[in-house]
Amino acid sequence: MIEWSKDRIWYQDMPWKRFGVPVGCRMTVIRLKNDNLLIHSPVQLTTAIQLQLAKLGRVAAIVTPNLNHHLFLSEWWLAYSQATFYAPPGLQFKRTDLVFDDALGAETPALWRGQLLQTLLRGSDKVEEVVFCDPDSQTLILGDAMAWLRNSHNPATVALAFANGCYFHPAMPLYWRHSFHNKTRLRQSLQEILTWPFDRILFAHGQVIPANGKHLFSQAFRWALA
Repeated sequence: MIEWSKDRIWYQDMPWKRFGVPVGCRMTVIRLKNDNLLIHSPVQLTTAIQLQLAKLGRVAAIVTPNLNHHLFLSEWWLAYSQATFYAPPGLQFKRTDLVFDDALGAETPALWRGQLLQTLLRGSDKVEEVVFCDPDSQTLILGDAMAWLRNSHNPATVALAFANGCYFHPAMPLYWRHSFHNKTRLRQSLQEILTWPFDRILFAHGQVIPANGKHLFSQAFRWALA
C-alpha cells in the first residue's frame, strides 16, 4: 500500500479488466479521527491488505463512489461486518444481496463531517458519483469521473484510452460523458468542487495526479463549464 499523504492517505492498486481490457483499479484509504479508516472504492480483499489495514487503524466505513465499484463488497462485508457500509445513489437496488447501513449523497455523514468535503456529481442519466476532498492533504478523491491511462503498454488499453479521450491527458471517459444530458446540474456540481482546496487527485483508473490538480480538473471538464 502506497502512502500518499503522511499518516493520512494511502492507496492500493491492483490489476483489473473492463470489457476484457486491462485498466487496473485503485482503492483509497483515509485515516479519520480516532484512527477510524474510510475505505474508498474497495479492491479485492487479501490477507496482506487486511494486515496492513490493521496497522493503520480500525476499518470504520466502506464507501462505494458509484454504481460500478461494487464487485468486491461481499468479501469486505464478511471481513468487516462491524463497519458502516455506504451506498451511492441506486446501488442498494442493484445489490439487493447486501444490506447497506446508509446512503451517500451531497450531505456529509457524521463520521467524517468536518474532516472531508463531499458532494454529488449530478447530471447523468445513468450514474451519479459521490466526490470527496481531503483538505488536510489537498486531495480530490474520485471514482470514474476521471481516468488517465497513458502509462499502459497494452495495445487494447491504449486503444480504449484513445477512444475515450483519456490517454494524453486526464479526462472523463467519453462513454460516461455522453450520459450527462443535464449540463446545468453537472456544471453546478463542478463549480462546487472547484471551490474546494485541492491540488492533487486520486481516481480509480490510471495515473495519479500529484500536483496542479485543480487546473487539470477544470481542463478535463471545460466541455461542461463553457
